[in-house]
Amino acid sequence: MNQWQIIPDAPLSGPVQFGVEALSGAIRSFAPYWPKVGAEDSTFNGIRVALAGPEDGVPAHGYRVSVEEPLEGRQLVRILGADEAALMHGCVDFAGRWLGQARLSRRTARPYYFNPLFAEAPLPAADYTSAPAIARRGLWTWGLAIYDWRGYLENMARLRLNEVIIWNDFAPVNGRDIVARAHELGIRVIWGYAWGWDTTMRLDVSEEAVSRIVEKYEREYAPLGGDGIYFQSFTETSRETLDGRLIAEAVVEFVNRTAGRLLDRHPGLRLQFGLHADSVKNRLAHIAQVDPRIEIIWENCGDFPYHSLPDRTGAPEETRAFTEKLLALRPNAADGAVFKSMVQLDWGRFEHQAGPAVLGRAEEETIRARLPLARQVWRYVTGEWLDHGEKCPEIARLFAGKAGSAVYNLVEDGLFEREIPLPVALFAEALWDPFRPWHDILRETAQRPDVSMT
Repeated sequence: MNQWQIIPDAPLSGPVQFGVEALSGAIRSFAPYWPKVGAEDSTFNGIRVALAGPEDGVPAHGYRVSVEEPLEGRQLVRILGADEAALMHGCVDFAGRWLGQARLSRRTARPYYFNPLFAEAPLPAADYTSAPAIARRGLWTWGLAIYDWRGYLENMARLRLNEVIIWNDFAPVNGRDIVARAHELGIRVIWGYAWGWDTTMRLDVSEEAVSRIVEKYEREYAPLGGDGIYFQSFTETSRETLDGRLIAEAVVEFVNRTAGRLLDRHPGLRLQFGLHADSVKNRLAHIAQVDPRIEIIWENCGDFPYHSLPDRTGAPEETRAFTEKLLALRPNAADGAVFKSMVQLDWGRFEHQAGPAVLGRAEEETIRARLPLARQVWRYVTGEWLDHGEKCPEIARLFAGKAGSAVYNLVEDGLFEREIPLPVALFAEALWDPFRPWHDILRETAQRPDVSMT
């Protein structure tokens, strides 16, 4: 049986360490041993995986993977990354997608049985480069819907996602640990909290409200060392007015005033305005006046992939046209979106947090008890993505055409931390390269060994 050796060009740390761990785990799933990791052994006979920094031909934020033809019983795989995060992305892509495809090249005459991947034949030769079409790719979730924060972040890293928005009533007491681990995985953490949002609609644009928001950031979130703030105000309604005021006009005035106060005190702070389109879609002239230092992250912009229910596909032309309109609204400012059509919080059981709490450290018994329900929901969602998931990369291509875009998906209360559902993996692939043919994305993602089909 072939033996494997992983050869890093520097001591393991941060994202590269996770990439090596993922690669080692993938090899171990096919072979009865763990691959050797360390300096090259000249007497080694087998497959060597050399990891290194960039060279000519490696795109920015991307990586190159080459699998050379075998020579005298030895075969060389080279994974080169433009930076540490890109090298990790190259490792997890090779471990998940590429090795999954390589295994299929070893089919027997009976298609349901496969020869051991590393038994006798060499790996298929390959040489490809890859880089993300959308630089900022991630997930959005309520913190209270995370059961295991480490698993959630690590599964994000396996899918080459690099930002997470975590919304809370109060900053979690273990927030610094979460940020530290996320950064080790090349993931930026955006903390979300309310700038006037609540489950009951109300409008408070007073100076006292502004002061409370600024004070909450400085008291709770600034000490956590995150990478920005995401907020929502009072736009999550189909109405255009609230308390006699036009919502679009009031929210722009309030958001600009509050953001100005924060940015005066904390220059360079990344601010994301989560804006529900339902209440402002006919008043975009007002929204165009949002401070260009603020990223607008749009929600509820039409049918799939924006709608909470993945079977809502009735007006794809309108959904596309509105996306084009919002992206042209502020040509010199960053914009993005939260796609949905996945899983969401169980609002029938929702309760606000009573105070600061530990995030994402549930007992395994709790997780196991909830997993059957999560799988039932994912089975419904998966069926819809198999039916019309190609609409996701169609919309993602629009965001890929604007610099600074950030695209997320609502993945909460679905135990993503335990299993990677096919729809989430398809979403991640669609953001990485939305220009690939959909049937290639669908086939290769469904055949990944780490993707769940439930």
